Amino acid sequence: MARTSRRTAVLILARDPVIAALLGIALGLGELEPVFAEPGERPEDAIARLQPPFVVLLDGELEEADSDLFYARAARRGARVLLFAAPRSGPGVLALARARGVPHIVVPLEDDALREAVLATRDAGPPSPNGER
Repeated sequence: MARTSRRTAVLILARDPVIAALLGIALGLGELEPVFAEPGERPEDAIARLQPPFVVLLDGELEEADSDLFYARAARRGARVLLFAAPRSGPGVLALARARGVPHIVVPLEDDALREAVLATRDAGPPSPNGER
């Protein structure tokens, strides 16, 4: 009997679908299964529809990166969030991520830092249902 490996769904949220797809290719090389929101779909609706255990916010400039409500709704659905921010995202978004206990990566990345961060965040345990970390 052949063994099948179980892949972990990762919802990738980004303003640019091409960049989201490229990240999906990079993450999909191993045990991660990239999934995406439908065009025009709100991030919290994509989380409700797909029920991923993990979410990557690909852009620190997305409105959700600065939304306590988004993080609380993701946590209530059992989804852990990783913020992938560009240096231009500014210290405010990164300070908020640190204050919330949200794992984050600032580009540029070296080697497999993103994949390692996703796997480490996935393995960190369930999120708090009240949005606290």
